[in-house]
Amino acid sequence: MLSSCELLNERQIKNNIINTVVEYQTMSIEDFQSAIEVAIDRVEDAVIGVTLKKGSDRVSIGSGVIYKREEIKIINEVVNYKYYVITNRHVIKGDNPSETYNVSVYLGDEDKELPATVVGMDNKVDIALITFVHSRLINPVEFAGDEEIKKGSFAIAIGNPDGYDYYGSVTFGVVSSPLRYMNDDTDGDDVNDFSAEYLQHDVAINPGNSGGGLFNIYGQLIGINTLKLVNTDIDNMGFAIPHRVVKIIVTEYLEKGKTIVRPRLGVLGIEVRSLTEAVIESEQLKEIPDIYGDEQQYGIYVSGITENSSIDGSGIEIHDIILEVDDIKITRTNIITAKLNSLVDYQVGDEVTIKYYNRSTNSIKTTKVTLKSVG
Repeated sequence: MLSSCELLNERQIKNNIINTVVEYQTMSIEDFQSAIEVAIDRVEDAVIGVTLKKGSDRVSIGSGVIYKREEIKIINEVVNYKYYVITNRHVIKGDNPSETYNVSVYLGDEDKELPATVVGMDNKVDIALITFVHSRLINPVEFAGDEEIKKGSFAIAIGNPDGYDYYGSVTFGVVSSPLRYMNDDTDGDDVNDFSAEYLQHDVAINPGNSGGGLFNIYGQLIGINTLKLVNTDIDNMGFAIPHRVVKIIVTEYLEKGKTIVRPRLGVLGIEVRSLTEAVIESEQLKEIPDIYGDEQQYGIYVSGITENSSIDGSGIEIHDIILEVDDIKITRTNIITAKLNSLVDYQVGDEVTIKYYNRSTNSIKTTKVTLKSVG
């Protein structure tokens, strides 16, 4: 398999069927089609079915992506392989905690179902890790590198829409936005308690695609499909958990059995852009200072600070306004929350620089804080 450096820097791909190298700058439409076919051929065996059962009854069907393989030698030197599979938490988690559920994987090209073991799941980000053992050699997918994913980049989804009758379906489209911040209710109390990062795309996905892969045209994993907006007035708005988020959760936490602990600032606040005179009066807030010039107002108005949290004792006080965190302009509350939640750029113990408006001195200040999980 070519390395990501070879694939992305040389911008060429080897067609294993005709044994030629295609230069994208001069490629024909036939070359482009061939490149897509090669990318799919490279990864389609690693996108499998994932089934949740209660007894002999199927509860749900989704998809999963094999990203790691280990060789297991057993009696008489017979070789089996242990496969590590990424899927969505909601695919393998039953609704009733008092019931006993079983998880299996389905290999459609063999029409074979095999028992699977749940290794772990993230209770916030919709990611889970399962494993299974099989005698057949399957090549895992390769995660995309750190290269920027851009709007308009081609994207390929592989999964099982509407179940196994359509096993391994392939759809094609573009990245609509490489980064969206969305809020979610993760504890079922009808209150959004978590903010996360998503990659938005227009590739057709449906129930059954959950947990399946989203790939670039080099056959590298760029995301795990998890949801789409469903409305009679909305179409082609699918969302995938970005590969960098997926990779760190499964390889650094779930594989190792480590408890997932996310950093928190420990601030209760209101988006400055949402503050009207009526809100300021009803919430007994202070007036927004004239510090923005010609810019639109932004930042988080601090209405409360959690005791022993990251910013407690940092100099930031109630009625101050947090403007930036590590040069990230905080236009919306969920921006920094989602970045902390992703675990990609920030971990507990990291130091961040916060720029804020200090009301007591009527000036802009900066402070450094060490991220904690409290809050």
